[in-house]
This record gives sequence, structure tokens and C-alpha cells, in this order.
Amino acid sequence: MLYSSTRGEDKNRSFTDVLLNGLASDGGLYVPNKIPCFNESKLKSLSKLNYPELAFEITKRFLSKDIPEKEYRKICLKTYKNAFGKDVISITKLNDKEYISNLFHGPTFAFKDFALQLLGNIYEYILKKKKINLTIIGATSGDTGSAAINGCSKSSKIRMFILFPKGKVSEVQRKQMTTFIKSNVSNIAVKGDFDDCQKLIKDFFKFNNKTKKLNLAAVNSINWVRIMGQIVYYFWSYFRVNKNLNPLSFVVPTGNFGNAYAGYISKKMGLPIDKLVVSSNKNDILTRFFKTGKMSIKETQKSLSPSMDIQVSSNFERLLYDYYSEGKIIKKIFLELESTGKFKIPKDKLEKIKLIFESGKLDDVQTIKTIKFFKEKYDIIIDPHTAVGCSVGKKKLSKSKKRVYLATAHYAKFLGTVKKSINDDIDYPQKLMDLFNKQEKFYTIENDLNKFKELVTKKNNNHAFPE
Repeated sequence: MLYSSTRGEDKNRSFTDVLLNGLASDGGLYVPNKIPCFNESKLKSLSKLNYPELAFEITKRFLSKDIPEKEYRKICLKTYKNAFGKDVISITKLNDKEYISNLFHGPTFAFKDFALQLLGNIYEYILKKKKINLTIIGATSGDTGSAAINGCSKSSKIRMFILFPKGKVSEVQRKQMTTFIKSNVSNIAVKGDFDDCQKLIKDFFKFNNKTKKLNLAAVNSINWVRIMGQIVYYFWSYFRVNKNLNPLSFVVPTGNFGNAYAGYISKKMGLPIDKLVVSSNKNDILTRFFKTGKMSIKETQKSLSPSMDIQVSSNFERLLYDYYSEGKIIKKIFLELESTGKFKIPKDKLEKIKLIFESGKLDDVQTIKTIKFFKEKYDIIIDPHTAVGCSVGKKKLSKSKKRVYLATAHYAKFLGTVKKSINDDIDYPQKLMDLFNKQEKFYTIENDLNKFKELVTKKNNNHAFPE
């Protein structure tokens, strides 16, 4: 498998190149030159596999010869054998048409563990084989940071820098990062919002592409392996709910569009997905796009579902590239977004996209009401992001359509909001409770690329990689 940039200038890269580069040299995102597709017979055989074997069979086609299939099978087994508990993913049946796929059984209680545990083990294998060191940078709106640290910091050949918006992630989300004290991990609070953090990451890549000072990689969903690792749970969830390969819809709470894009790739790979329902909070740039075809950045608003407090959805570039297949056009569109804060696509393109995607949004008041409703009607507790998805899905899909709601995080990561919603004195799982007795360590910087560069340079110079 070879990969090329959405902006057309960085072409035919190997999987290992993509893994170690993160952002393409022309500022675009890497996508596979072709998407493998499974026929009905293959889908039926895949449905019988356990999760590690399913992950191997679905994702092996995206790799290069740098990882032999025998070794990659071991990586998949190592990734999903113990870190996710007995269930890996549990399915909650609400009725014959509605199911919840609980994607929070991983080590940091969030769906991002599925891809980042895999990414960490792939990094460990490649870096050891190539005998190189790597600097990893990432921005988080909440869950990516702790999942990345937990999954990717195990290798002594890696140094990590994770940016998060100061005061704009939940207390538990912050503590999951900042109490993880390890010499090769630096957590950095940025005086700004998530989009500011994400821009610092992209700008740092552009700077490093010119200077080549660091072997630099990303753990955000701009990294293709993040998408690759998330495709698997669409297949797994589908097979647990549908036995006859009938069309099924997925409802996805999303901000950076990586989770929804993974669903889109799953559909392209042959999974019989009917609709993908993109669910947003008050930061509704995606909802507005699907209604008008216009992407227009507004000021990010703080909400009860902070992991979706995003205005610039990076992975949307990958989706548009699939509909245009022309790097020059994509480069023009996204340079326009960077310079003016908006762009618009033609109506015919939008109508094609809407054949697959539905969209909707939910405000904070309705989020609280939805959490309460699910507790009273189904006796289950959902987190605010899942509540956004469940409410939007119920509104946008007819009762006759079978669907799976993706539960993206454990409710305890947002305990204050959940307690207020259900009026119940619930508590944290012990693993999260333990965080409150641990010491935090993090840096605070202005939203300034030079400040970020200074910190990365200082940490890399003062703390050499272990031999």
C-alpha cells in the first residue's frame, strides 16, 4: 500500500513513511492510494473472528513490507488481548432498532484507546527495527492526550509533547495526562482553545519540514494509523448487531471528524452502512456545513461535551479529497480556510456527500435532559458526548432504521455533569479515583509557536534519549 497527500505534492509514500511523518510535507494529510474492499463472502468470514484477529485482517492491507504479516499479527494480539478487558467492546441493546456500542473499556476509558494502543505498539516495533528516535507531538480536546500517552510512551526511543487548552478539558481528563509522570512525556497547557493547540501542531510540522531538526510524528487523527485503528470497531459493532448483512446506520459524536471518517472508510471497504449521523454540540461547524456546503469558522464555545469543542475539523480534508480526487483543488480550498476562515463547495458535491451523511447538533440543556432520559428509561448512564449522539440520532433517523450509537467515553470522565443530570450520588471507578491522590506536572505556555518551539528544543537538548 502506498499513500499520497490530499494536497497533491507528496506522493506514493510507504506506510512507514506515513507513520513517521504524520503531516505530509505539502501541509496535507496522507490517504491510501486505494481502499481495499471486502465482498459478502469475506464479510461473513470476518464476522466470526475475535477482536484481535479482526483487527489484523482488516488493517493488514494498509501496511508495508516493513512489518511482516506474522509480526503484525503479534502486534494486534498484544494490543487487544489484555488492555481492553474481557469484553473489549460491550453492546447495550435499547430495543430491536437501537444499540449502543460501548467504546470505553480501554485503559483510559475512551474510544481513542483502540487506535492509540495499536499505534504505540507499531511505533515500538518500527523504531526498534530502524534504530531511530522519534519526537511525537499531539493536541487534545480531552481524550486523545491520555490515550496517546498511555499507548505511545512505552518506548524509550520516543519523546512526547501533548498540548491541551488550559481550563477547557475536564478535571479527570487533565489529571489522566498530568499525573502520568515519565521523563519522556511533557504535558503542555496552552492559553487558548483546542483549535489553537491543533494549529500549533500543524505549524510546528511546517517548521520542522523546512529544518528537519527532528524525526517528528503526530498522534492526532491527522496520523493515518489513528483512522486505521478506528475502522475495526465499526466492523465489530456491525457484526454484533446485524447477522444478515442488512444496511445499518451509525451515530457518531464528533469534533475533529476522525471517528466519522473512519466510519466512511468502513463503508468504502464494503461494510453495509446506510447513514453516518454526524452529531455536534453548540460548536456546530460540521452541522452548518452539511446544511449549506459552507465551512465557516466561528469562535469556539465552551460546552458540557468539551471533546467536541472544535471549529476546525482536520479530517474533513480527507473526506473532500475523496470527492474531488484533485490535490490542487483541496490545497486551494484549505488555504482559503486558513486565510479567510471559510470556504464553500458546489451544491452537486454537497448532495453527493449527503447521500451518506446526516447531521445535527445539541445544546447543553438538551444534553442534560438526554442523560436523564436514558437513566430513567433504560437505567443506563451515558456521558455528555454520547448523549449528543443519541439525541441527534433519534431526531435524524426514522424509528424503522436500525442504528448503533457510538459511546465514546465513560461517564465518570464528566462526573459533575452526569451527577447534575441524573441527580444521583455516583462515584468514580477506582482507577479514576486514584488520580486525585497523585501529583500533577505540566507546563503552561502562551498560544505562540516560538514558545512551543523553545520548550520542545529545551526538553530534547536537556534530556537526551536513552541509548
